[in-house]
Amino acid sequence: MSLLDHDPIFPNRNRIILDEYKLTNDYLPTRLPHREQHLVETIDHLKPIFQGEENIVRTVIFNGPIGTGKTAVAKSIGKKLQDYVAKKRIPPIAYAYINSQSFTTKFQVLRKIGKDLGLNIPRRGFSTQEVTEYIVNFLDKNGYNLYLVIDETDVLLRRPEGNNILYTLLRLGEIFGPSRFGLALVVVFRNYTVSIEYMDKSILSSLNAHYVEFNPYTSRELEDILVSRIRNEKAIREDAVSDEIIKMIADAVGYDPATKRGYGDARMAIKILWFAARHAENEGRSHVLPEDVRYVINRGVLPTIYDPEFLEKLQLHEKLLLLAIARTLMLNRERAYVSMGVVKLEYEDLCENYGVKPLGHTSVWERIQRLRNLGLIETRVAKGRTRGRTTHILIPEQIGISKVPLNLLEKTLMRLIEKELASL
Repeated sequence: MSLLDHDPIFPNRNRIILDEYKLTNDYLPTRLPHREQHLVETIDHLKPIFQGEENIVRTVIFNGPIGTGKTAVAKSIGKKLQDYVAKKRIPPIAYAYINSQSFTTKFQVLRKIGKDLGLNIPRRGFSTQEVTEYIVNFLDKNGYNLYLVIDETDVLLRRPEGNNILYTLLRLGEIFGPSRFGLALVVVFRNYTVSIEYMDKSILSSLNAHYVEFNPYTSRELEDILVSRIRNEKAIREDAVSDEIIKMIADAVGYDPATKRGYGDARMAIKILWFAARHAENEGRSHVLPEDVRYVINRGVLPTIYDPEFLEKLQLHEKLLLLAIARTLMLNRERAYVSMGVVKLEYEDLCENYGVKPLGHTSVWERIQRLRNLGLIETRVAKGRTRGRTTHILIPEQIGISKVPLNLLEKTLMRLIEKELASL
């Protein structure tokens, strides 16, 4: 028996959550239920590079909505490779992972690749060409092949440098003439069909890739995922969550292929389980009850297409502008869009309320363009009633003004803004 069982500061008797980290998006589970075939299919296509074949490029496209296991499969392959290399079961393979939302310029992307390879590349003093050459020479001289994952590629392609970055990565092995290393590339999309519209022809011709589709999870598949997270990963005390609770959560989130309804988002299901378990603990109970699940769902804390973890990475003024857009749309419920001028006035009011100096017109416009590039809003230029043109702003229907209640978006943004300002 642990001493903590008798410690009034750390009471153990009601503990349900055993390892909170294993319920976060950053955790890579040891098993990936219902994604085993995706894993095998990807490895089979990239196997020549993993076996040490040089001077070739193999590309795989992962496509599917949020929470369907794309990143987990891509990262799981990287971990397996690192383990195999450590045990000398395969030739040397370097592994690099890029989340396009976190790295916005070509230099930042290349520097992150270099960092993953163990290279010390300073923030200043190197050009992008020098960093690229440094990486290529390192791989070439040391006899490494490279496994590279580019996540959130939809976001990357909407940036000014996006096509150029992707083109460079696709042609990494031939930029400075023939090199000896092989490149295994996984490119992850939320919506590949839409993203094609942002691709240069040079990218499309180079992206001769194997395509792997990730469909939303059904209720039964989500049950298996939740059970695995509890039993195999030991994230939650097993006897604290009944089969009925697991089924209840899975049914609330699962996708129905027949009706094409439901999120099918594993991250969402895991977060419901997490928050329900936390609520039960806070209530002093040692088991999760249906009322805990209902509390989480009815409190509006479910992740949506506008995932709080995605929004948190926005800059402060981008959050303020998105909040201004949400509030303006809430005040004009009969309108599908609002004008740039009205949004700017609401944004300036928000800045005054939060004690933040508002940005100038050009800087505001740049932030609006970034929100558009991220796919969070749409902008349309329309002819004004008097003279000139005006910009209309709306939340894209395909990611769901009906799926994302504006009051939920408002609450999430307010919480994130207050959290950021409190940390300054």
